[in-house]
Amino acid sequence: MSPARPATGLAGFLQRNLSLLYAAGVLGAFLQISGGTWDVASHSLGIPDTFFTPSHSILYAGVGIAALAGLGGIVLRMTAFRASPAGRTLVAGLGISFVGSLLQGIAGPADFAWHEAFGFDPFLFTPSHSLLIAGIILVGVGMAVGSARLLRAREAGVDVGRSLGSRAALRAIVLVSLSVLWLDLNALVYILTDVQGMAYTFRLGDAFVDRYEWVNFAIAPVALALTGTLVLLAAKRVVGGTRGVSAVAILAAAVVGLGNVAFRASYLEATPEGAAIARFIPLYVAFLIPVVFFDLALPDHAGRRRTLVAAALVAPFASFLDGWHGTFLWTAGRDLLPLYVVPMVLMGLVAGLLSARFTEALLARERPIVAAA
Repeated sequence: MSPARPATGLAGFLQRNLSLLYAAGVLGAFLQISGGTWDVASHSLGIPDTFFTPSHSILYAGVGIAALAGLGGIVLRMTAFRASPAGRTLVAGLGISFVGSLLQGIAGPADFAWHEAFGFDPFLFTPSHSLLIAGIILVGVGMAVGSARLLRAREAGVDVGRSLGSRAALRAIVLVSLSVLWLDLNALVYILTDVQGMAYTFRLGDAFVDRYEWVNFAIAPVALALTGTLVLLAAKRVVGGTRGVSAVAILAAAVVGLGNVAFRASYLEATPEGAAIARFIPLYVAFLIPVVFFDLALPDHAGRRRTLVAAALVAPFASFLDGWHGTFLWTAGRDLLPLYVVPMVLMGLVAGLLSARFTEALLARERPIVAAA
C-alpha cells in the first residue's frame, strides 16, 4: 500500500523514490558532520583558515546534497502528499532538514564574508558558525526522524520507494542517520557551552571567560553521556536486533577518530601533546568494546530495570567516544576522571528514563502512518 495515490511527473518520480531521497539526504548530513568535525579540529589547532579548505568542501557538498533532498520533500508535501496525513508524516523529516538548509544558505555567504573580513575564526559560537551549526543539527535531526519513520512504515507494508526500499537498505540508512544525530547532539552541547566563543562574539572580555569557563569542563562531558546513550538506546528500539547499536557507535567513532583524534595527533606529532594523543588512540578504539557488549546484552524489548542498568554502564563510554573531552580526560586530565564517572552514570540513568519518549518523538508513534496508508 502507498501513503498517497500515485502521482505523475516530478512528484511521481519523487514518490516512487522516497527512500532514495532519504538516502541522499542522510549522505548529505553525514558529509556535513564529517567535514564539520575536521574543520573544528583545524580551528582548535589554530591552523590558518580560509573559506576554501578541504573540510569546508566536504561540509558544503553535504549542504548541497541535503538541500536538494529537502527540496524534494517540500515538492512531495505540496503535491502528491498534500491531502495525505500519512504522506506528510513520511516527509516531515525532509521538511525539518530543509529548514536547516535554509539556515545554511544564509550561513555559507556569512561564513565566507567573516573569513574574508577577519581571517581566522577560532570559535563555534560566532554568528556565521552558529547559523551553520544550527543548520547542521536540523538537517541531522530531520534525516533521523524521517528515515526512522520510513523504516517503520516499510515494516508495516507501506510502499516507500523502489530504489533502496528494502528493509536491509532502510536499516542501513537509519543507522547512518543515528550516528549523525549522535554527533549533531554533541555539537549542540558544545555550542551551548562555548564560553570563550560567547565572550569573543559579544565582546564580554576575559573576566566573563574566567568566571564561566568551568561550565564547559563541568557540564559538557556529563551532557555528552546523556546524548550518546539516548541515541544508542534509540538505535536498539528503532532498528532492533544486534549489531545495529554497534554500527552506530563505529560510524560515529570513525568520524571523530579520523577527523579529530587522529588528525590532531598527526598535526602535533612533533610535540608532547601529539604523542599523548597518539598513545590515546588504541584506548579510544577500545571504548567501542563496552558498546558492543551493550548491544549484545540488551534485548530489543528489555524491561525497565535492565535498560536502566545497561544505560548507566554504557554512558561513560558514550561520552568518551565523543573524542574532545575524552582525549583530555585520558591524557592530561586523568586525575579528574573519578569526578566525572558518577555524574556520567547518572546521565545514563536519565537517558534510560527518557529513551521511550525520545524514540516516540522520532517515530511519531508510527500509527498515523499505517492507519492512513
